[in-house]
Amino acid sequence: MVRKMAILLEKIKSFAIGLLLVSILWYVAYVVIDRNVMPNPIVVLRAMPTLLEHNIIAHLLLSLQRVFIGLLFSMIIGLVFGILAADKKISKILTPFIYFTYPIPRVAFLPVIMLVFGLRDVSKIIMIVLVVVFPIIIVVRDSVKDIPKETYNSLICLGASRIQVFFLVTLPWAASGFLSTMRISLGTAVAILFFTETYGTTYGMGFFILDMWRRINYVMMFAGIVVLSMSGFLMFVCIDVLEDVLLKWKKTGM
Repeated sequence: MVRKMAILLEKIKSFAIGLLLVSILWYVAYVVIDRNVMPNPIVVLRAMPTLLEHNIIAHLLLSLQRVFIGLLFSMIIGLVFGILAADKKISKILTPFIYFTYPIPRVAFLPVIMLVFGLRDVSKIIMIVLVVVFPIIIVVRDSVKDIPKETYNSLICLGASRIQVFFLVTLPWAASGFLSTMRISLGTAVAILFFTETYGTTYGMGFFILDMWRRINYVMMFAGIVVLSMSGFLMFVCIDVLEDVLLKWKKTGM
């Protein structure tokens, strides 16, 4: 319990330092640029409570829902295909496909996806999955390949079945890989969400920020950016908590 509190306090300390540094840089930019497009950070923070008048909670919840569903599907697909790609026979088929499609900029497919699936949430979730899932597949595949053969042999000698070996060794190792990747992919997912929410929707943080920009309300625009950044940080913390729960064996050396 004491250790968990110490870790939590350390994360809060890191967040506070990061927030202070960003605020200082923001204020310097405000002084240097000296234009309405870069509002004073103090004014923006004071205006944050007025976001409720702009229905910010509905915008935020819908954006979080899209990100959550997109990341959930990415984790499931990435975990399944990453483990399959670690098999030598299946790897001969999956690996060339992954290496061929991975460098292709998935954002370029947004018009096609919107034509096929429409302008609603489905197309936005598919875009998140397309961008996030490939790094997860590659990392999970490499994590499973790096499992020492002795680990498998020891369990088999003790009479463990294939299913037991999968849940005791393969899945935990794969989980350690994809959770680390999720941290990197989270920022990408939020960026893609912002991009897709500027099309065919009237709710979402991307729509809200762009709408405030169109209205030349730069204070509210930056306030929306702050809310989006804070939600991204909270999701990042959630991944850390999930890792602490699922990967205790890794930290204890078991």
